[in-house]
Amino acid sequence: MRALKLVALAALLAGFCAFPSAAFGSFGLQPGEQGFHVTIENQDGSADALSGSHPYEMHVHLALNESGGFSDGDLRDLHLHLPAGLLLTPRVRTCTSEDFHTPRVSPYQESLSGESCPNASQVGVVAVHSSYKGGSTRWFGVFQLSHPHGSPEAIGFSPFGIPIVLSTHIREADGGLDLRLENLSQQIDFTGFDLTLWGTPYATPQVEEPPFVPPWTFPHDNERGNCLNEVNPAEPFGEPAQLVWSSPPPEWKYIAGTCSGGSDPTIVNPPSFVSMPTSCGATMPWQATATSWAGESEEAGALSEGPAGGSIVPGSCVEPNSAAEVHLFTESAAAPTGLIFDLRMLDGNPPLFASGRISSPAREASMSLPEGISINPSLAAGLGVCSEADFAREALDSHENEGCPNRSKIGTVSLEGLLGLEQPVKGSVYLAQPYANPFGSLVAVYVVFRDSDLGVFDTATGVLEPDPHTGRLKARFENLPEIYYSHFRLTLREGQRSSLVAPPACGTYVGELGLTPYSDPELHLTDLSYIQITEGEGGGLCPDGSLSPFHPALEAGSLNSQAGAFSPFYLHMTRTDSEQEITSYSATFPPGLLARIGGIPYCSDAAIEAAKLKTGTEELEHPSCPKISQIGHTIAGYGVGGTLAYAPGGLYLAGPYHGSPLSIVAVDSALVGPFDLGVVVVRSAIRVDPFTAQASIDSSGSDPIPHILGGIPLHLRDIRVYVDRQGFTVNPTSCDVLETHSLLTGAGADLASTADDPSATSSDRYQLLGCQDLGFAPRFRLKLKGGTTRSKYPSLRAIYEPRSGQANVGYAQVTLPHSLFLAQEHIGTVCTNRDFAAQTCPVNSRLGFAKAETPLLDEPMRGYVYLRSSSHVLPDIVADLHGRGFEVELRGRVDAGPGGGLRATFEVLPDAPVTRFTMHLFGGKHGLLVNSEDLCAHPQRALARFIAQDNATEQLRPRIKVKCRSGNGKRGRGRK
Repeated sequence: MRALKLVALAALLAGFCAFPSAAFGSFGLQPGEQGFHVTIENQDGSADALSGSHPYEMHVHLALNESGGFSDGDLRDLHLHLPAGLLLTPRVRTCTSEDFHTPRVSPYQESLSGESCPNASQVGVVAVHSSYKGGSTRWFGVFQLSHPHGSPEAIGFSPFGIPIVLSTHIREADGGLDLRLENLSQQIDFTGFDLTLWGTPYATPQVEEPPFVPPWTFPHDNERGNCLNEVNPAEPFGEPAQLVWSSPPPEWKYIAGTCSGGSDPTIVNPPSFVSMPTSCGATMPWQATATSWAGESEEAGALSEGPAGGSIVPGSCVEPNSAAEVHLFTESAAAPTGLIFDLRMLDGNPPLFASGRISSPAREASMSLPEGISINPSLAAGLGVCSEADFAREALDSHENEGCPNRSKIGTVSLEGLLGLEQPVKGSVYLAQPYANPFGSLVAVYVVFRDSDLGVFDTATGVLEPDPHTGRLKARFENLPEIYYSHFRLTLREGQRSSLVAPPACGTYVGELGLTPYSDPELHLTDLSYIQITEGEGGGLCPDGSLSPFHPALEAGSLNSQAGAFSPFYLHMTRTDSEQEITSYSATFPPGLLARIGGIPYCSDAAIEAAKLKTGTEELEHPSCPKISQIGHTIAGYGVGGTLAYAPGGLYLAGPYHGSPLSIVAVDSALVGPFDLGVVVVRSAIRVDPFTAQASIDSSGSDPIPHILGGIPLHLRDIRVYVDRQGFTVNPTSCDVLETHSLLTGAGADLASTADDPSATSSDRYQLLGCQDLGFAPRFRLKLKGGTTRSKYPSLRAIYEPRSGQANVGYAQVTLPHSLFLAQEHIGTVCTNRDFAAQTCPVNSRLGFAKAETPLLDEPMRGYVYLRSSSHVLPDIVADLHGRGFEVELRGRVDAGPGGGLRATFEVLPDAPVTRFTMHLFGGKHGLLVNSEDLCAHPQRALARFIAQDNATEQLRPRIKVKCRSGNGKRGRGRK
């Protein structure tokens, strides 16, 4: 039996499903204006074609196909696509959900309305066409409702107790509004409606306002609440509100009507609900999409028309009246700061109220910031970027890091008064990936507005264009929100990694702001913005107009403090934010701090020039200089504030430069966070003092430090140089207190000129340990060759050999025995100091030659020994050594020792390691020495006294080796 019932039920359902197509037509809207039609009118019945105005009423007619009084298919969803710029602004009072779902009790008749909303929340009326309750057309109130989640506003009506809600949604494409009715109850057989929305629900101002004409009228009061005749709205019930002129004193007095609700003229500028688009010269198209519960769908379009027909084309555009300002977070000079850009709509009358007209929002805003405000490189520390793909993933329902990563956020945005709402819509500003952005620029931003509660999502793009020479910023923001708002605020980050740097001096700084409205793309409005800098660093005294201070600090030292050891060496130079920019530097290293350059090839000039043409990424991935020429690395800290952005670099050995035989080149990949500013190449000439072999970096022969790259002032604050090639830098063997000196040059007032650049010297104590462990026991040998008898002129060879790992010699004095005298008859030609400096000494002034073998070079240093004029009684003996382009001058004072023997004293010798030093003095007719007796008759000894760089002493009595003849006339072994 049960099975038979199921079969019968299935047959019944099958038969029911087989006949609807014959009984009903197809689902959809009726053709033409019968199905979808929109009119917008003034109170006098004319079409409202005034841009930005608030029309008296807006009527939307919609009718579905029907058969026999029933719709052809049940409507489920209805989407109304409003013209761009046509606004519904929810500034009137809202009806609560509880009131909306409470049936109305009418004193006139049995109410068929399912709501009890207050009169002040009513924004229009609707004529509902359906087969429900006998199929007659009935009128109901339309009310402003509390907005549902995901929508900024909603309106609703409740015919026959069935709630119908249309929520608004802001289109991202053009900022226009959509009205969406979703999941309409099938309880009501809905065939269509005539929806009327009031432009200004509370009151309407008169065109003229002389004393004898009431300034306000209340035409909608008779259609409010219980006054709305649900059978025939042309026969209203209740008494309307009135304005009555009375005196004394002469004034209009308000008398409330039966259903006046919120229509009170004592309210200054009652809020409007409908606003016309602000753009001129274009029609106002609508689109309706109806969908049935069976899934059928149809679209229809309509143009906004006047009551007498004819498309409405808004005209008489209102020129935007807005005020834009730029503020910094600080009034201190040269301080890190954020920025606030404020854009406020300043329409003559409140724009969203009865007497006002709204003007077009800005499509594009531009800022030319005052000179002196620049991007802060500190912003880049730890900063990420938002790629175009990341930005494309941003959506209303995006979660954190699904689109632009948080690490790329550099600011916030806020829209206040969107559609007149009190709730602001907030968003974020993200740094776009450099060069891979819509502008193809170094610095661009993405702006994302999002409020999931209101269902608001919008985006904009911006570009910051720094002047390549001055760093002055021009910012431009495009595709700003097209829908109405009263206040746009964009904030760039402040704090430790602030976005900008304030101007370097006190004063008033002027920037230019520009706006282009959506209503007229050819219109560009400009205004000025003023920024005051009133105090110095940390709130101190304001700079008086003179140059900023410049007192950079220096730290330097060897990582290994053992005297004579190979050790990395570091140099650290810094300045404060309030000091001038660093444009060049030089350094003088402690005497004896030298480098083993032997066997290290130079980075070629061609490779150095090639580096200047690369991006920072290319240089970092494929260094221009060969690895084998690298002697260390650098780190440069850029920015203002407590956090700096650091960029790495390599330090390489290079060849002759600006008259110096050797140079070092710092090749820094200027990768400041996500910004690739190219490559910073600073080549520095190395000088070596010929008397002390003290090394220094000469700023006069070195490249300046760039102040600005890619239009971004670098604000270089921290220079770190690490000479850390293994076995390269060798410490002095002196444990005296020494110093490292640096000479830095500031930028002066004119960054483009060096004429006013000041300089400042900084120094740092340098002292090593462990000298007592070095030891000092050098070997010293003398050898004569040639005639040994009286009046002969032998040659002399002196050989000095230190022991490995011991202290370097700093003082040497050798006294020959009295049997060797100065051959004064040969002192005819003496090189002058001028000729010596010019390397033009006469050949006859040469006494011999010298050779110094050192582990620092891959070849010995060689040179002639000269007699050179001096202030002493006798000329000096000078060894002029050359090697690898360097020159070392060993100057000895010649006089007579205590025993009358010839003495040479070298009071200053370089603290440089040598494995052997040889000096050979010529004999014969140009010899310096002459025998006063037969050298073979008696053993010959000299006196040698050496003082090490660590003040250890060694005194030797070396026997002079000579070649003597034996008694049979043959040469014997030399006497030692």
